[in-house]
Amino acid sequence: MSRSIITKTILLICSIYAVLFLTTCAAIAPPSGGPDDVTPPKFISSSPESGSTQFKGGKVKLLFSEYLEEKSVSGSIIVSPVTNPAVEVKYEDDEVHLIFPTNLLKDQTYIVSINRNLKDERKVALEQTIQIAFSTGDLIEEGNISGRIFGDEKYVAHLWKINESFNDSILLSRPLYVSEADDNGFFSFNFLSKGNYSIIAVERSASGLPLVPSRMLYGTSPKKTYFLESNGTVKSIPLMTKRETQPLKLSFVEWKGARWGWIHFNQALTSAVFENATLTDSYSKILKPKIFPDIENKAKFLLMLDDTLSEGKVELKIDVIKSKSFVNESANINFRYSLKPDTLNLLLEDPSPVSTINMDNNFGPRVPFIFSRPITSTDDYAFQLIADSDTVDLNVDWINPISFSFIPNNGWQEKTNYRINIFGNKLTPIEGKSFKDSITYVDISSQKKIGYGALMGTLDEFPESMLIELKQTSDEAKSFFSNVNSNNEFYIKNLPEGKYQLIMIEDLDKNNVFTYGTIQPFKRSEWFYVHPDTFEVRANWDIDVGQISMEGN
Repeated sequence: MSRSIITKTILLICSIYAVLFLTTCAAIAPPSGGPDDVTPPKFISSSPESGSTQFKGGKVKLLFSEYLEEKSVSGSIIVSPVTNPAVEVKYEDDEVHLIFPTNLLKDQTYIVSINRNLKDERKVALEQTIQIAFSTGDLIEEGNISGRIFGDEKYVAHLWKINESFNDSILLSRPLYVSEADDNGFFSFNFLSKGNYSIIAVERSASGLPLVPSRMLYGTSPKKTYFLESNGTVKSIPLMTKRETQPLKLSFVEWKGARWGWIHFNQALTSAVFENATLTDSYSKILKPKIFPDIENKAKFLLMLDDTLSEGKVELKIDVIKSKSFVNESANINFRYSLKPDTLNLLLEDPSPVSTINMDNNFGPRVPFIFSRPITSTDDYAFQLIADSDTVDLNVDWINPISFSFIPNNGWQEKTNYRINIFGNKLTPIEGKSFKDSITYVDISSQKKIGYGALMGTLDEFPESMLIELKQTSDEAKSFFSNVNSNNEFYIKNLPEGKYQLIMIEDLDKNNVFTYGTIQPFKRSEWFYVHPDTFEVRANWDIDVGQISMEGN
């Protein structure tokens, strides 16, 4: 055979192998281009089938619609009740294999929950929790418990079967059953046996874990336990979560200048009173600050001194703190202060140079102004309000030395342009310079007046202590409340126009708001019902939503 023929033969073989290699690669690689795949993986079937009886253990195959992300598999499957040894989980492409031990409990239904931690290769999560079940006996349980968790986070429901008397410590243990809520908060537990059950809601990051109330978002149910009949149904359990109120703590000090700074607490304080607050500097000089609430952040307070601190370590001590939430609390914190003369000009931090407002039904709102540092003195001519070239009298209210709000004496006029001038030479900041320009101004455009309406309705039946809440669905949501009269009617007026969510609350403690429960000691939440529809309030209209029937009470 000539050398040229050998060479051609080798090249041909290499070409065939190259084509085969490229074809194989193309067969397993995901297609390029086009829109991203956002279709969640789907559970197809199990072998043996869900609902099978006389289950003896061994291998269970779970088939899915596509390949899965391998590392998401093990953390997405929970078997209840727990087996010993634990069920082994193996992954093979679009299948998950569960290896059950053979020493299973007699006449027991085993539930496999596949939660939304399961993802496909493109990291698209399962759409909702999947539950399948097998029974070691002749029958499989068909009991169901379902409900909805309300809130802005992602949640799971934890469920325990109460075989003896209820003890709140069980809610701190690992749950017997776990169901992830879908994107709308709905959850469901299937294949449950007859008995009493307790349920709570927790944040999704705590799924299947023992509850740590001080660290985790959670919510208790309106009943301590729910009794489930054989193959029965308990539905429409409402749950709402919150974080437990932590012990009051002075988080940190943000000292800004020689004579002023901010203190920050770990939570909001309403109508706070500080008794015997002192600052002790590095030379043991004791100074008594004046303390003012911030205009926006209720966990933040302005401190001002008549004298200056010495450089170095400073101790802040407050003997007594009182507010609507706390009585006779105290606080102590150390920080370091370095003297740096402030030579910067005063700034107007809020509002922006061009602002708009919508007049409310009291000819407001008051417009807040915030400076970059406290103002120690001013006079009546520091501010000038002009509308259509005419000077307008205004009412200025200093909320604290760094912030004030104002409103024209006769209120805002609809569809009118205003300008407020602030004269720098009439203001004295606590340190540093006044405004760079002699006059700082803000243009305010008063737009169309906010329209107000009313909403009324009748309840089909309700507990004696029923409270109605209307909550705005806008970004700056506000709530409006009303009781129900002896004719089963409610009527809420002076509602800003817009869309509202209607919530009914069994106000057992009669504090006119929804009361969350606690774990230790256990306290059930108040029952509530969120109407599935939203209602639109229109200006100058009384909207009658008719008779409302409630579920799940």
